[in-house]
Amino acid sequence: MEKNTIKLNEEQLKTIVAESVKRILSESNFNEEDLEEGWFGDKWNQAKTAANTFTQKTDSGMGFKDRFNAAKKNWNVQGQLNDISNLQQALMQLLDTKKISPNTTVAQLVGGKYNNNKFGTMTGMAANRRGQITRNGGTAN
Repeated sequence: MEKNTIKLNEEQLKTIVAESVKRILSESNFNEEDLEEGWFGDKWNQAKTAANTFTQKTDSGMGFKDRFNAAKKNWNVQGQLNDISNLQQALMQLLDTKKISPNTTVAQLVGGKYNNNKFGTMTGMAANRRGQITRNGGTAN
């Protein structure tokens, strides 16, 4: 298989990326508010963080390669931040709906090997949801 090489300068690459993102968003039925919710919101946050890092002003002293690596790192860090925020929101919802007590330990919440091999609150909820899916003719993961 023959390898083709295309040479682009930084401005050409930025233009291609910007046009591609605009085209993808315009072809889809998503608006920014839709993208800010759920899985799409997490990936949207990651994309915005990486793009902002990559397109920072060149007077920062960072070259193309450094900005690309920083964007890649910030993509991962934003993903971790999203995971932490989602977990925090889920726990607060469980607390607000009184499905768990503020005094519940992590072991009691998670269950299994952390709770003397007994169900925890979350493993019990998950087993209940799997049962509901199975009873409705589905297969739970």
